Amino acid sequence: MSRSSTHSRQPSSYSQQLWMWMFTLSVAFLLLLGWSFLYLEPGTPSYVIGQVSAAALSVTAVGTGLALYSDWEPF
Repeated sequence: MSRSSTHSRQPSSYSQQLWMWMFTLSVAFLLLLGWSFLYLEPGTPSYVIGQVSAAALSVTAVGTGLALYSDWEPF
């Protein structure tokens, strides 16, 4: 494996590292929230808050995924 192909897999900038962390945390929180839905009763305030949180985390995960895919570097 050549040296240039090894470096292409690593985040090359601060922005890319930030997007990776945000994406990873969003997905991790979505997984934990999905697990918590096993114990929430539909129709309760906790369930509604979980749904709103899931929507917000999904938007964050998709947005950071798009930023990673497009190599956007605002910083």
